[in-house]
Amino acid sequence: MADTRYKGIVRNRLVVPIGEFSLPDGTIVDIVISEDTEWAMMSHQAFAEDWESDEDSVYDNWREHYGVSAG
Repeated sequence: MADTRYKGIVRNRLVVPIGEFSLPDGTIVDIVISEDTEWAMMSHQAFAEDWESDEDSVYDNWREHYGVSAG
């Protein structure tokens, strides 16, 4: 089974899902705590800025450049 991510919030020391989803009773889940969401968002923004740089745009057409078909 592929990993699926859900968001939750801690209320009264329990993780409560944000939104609705259905899992069978007994399903084991992993909980990852994001301690510094603001820092993570800043890193995502910096990555996006680098990703969209003119300098790296030479790689946008890599298939054509290397003769690789899309199929």
